Amino acid sequence: MRWSALVVLAPLGFALGCGKSPAPPAPAPPPPAPVTTQASLHLGEPISAPDVKLSDVAAHLADYNGKAFATTGVVTAVCQEMGCWMEIKDESGQAHIRMHGHSFYVPKTASGHRAHVQATLVPTKESETDCTDEAAKQMGHPVAKVELDATGVELD
Repeated sequence: MRWSALVVLAPLGFALGCGKSPAPPAPAPPPPAPVTTQASLHLGEPISAPDVKLSDVAAHLADYNGKAFATTGVVTAVCQEMGCWMEIKDESGQAHIRMHGHSFYVPKTASGHRAHVQATLVPTKESETDCTDEAAKQMGHPVAKVELDATGVELD
């Protein structure tokens, strides 16, 4: 008997509580309009660190050691085997940049493109000369002793 009373009262309660007709669903918002920007290639993590000039990093190595920052320069050399490192240069400095843990690679054709890089400064070991020797051949002069470990790169 209890079940039958519940079965009879349940529809009655539903009918009493729903005296209004349900509101139509709100229309979905229109999709955002596409934003037209200069074509860029984004590799690795998004860049969010503050921008610093390469010359400031070179002049104050202790201040930047192990800290994330962003910098910009023109790509002057790229690893032609995998794209695991590149050299960049701005109006006052240059740096050797390796891609963090080989988690991404820059195109081998990136030379001449503008690169915005998020990285940390790492100490250069004298034993790590293979990449710097190849870069020196491509550039025609010794490479910078400033080495960066990039977590994100944007190429224009």
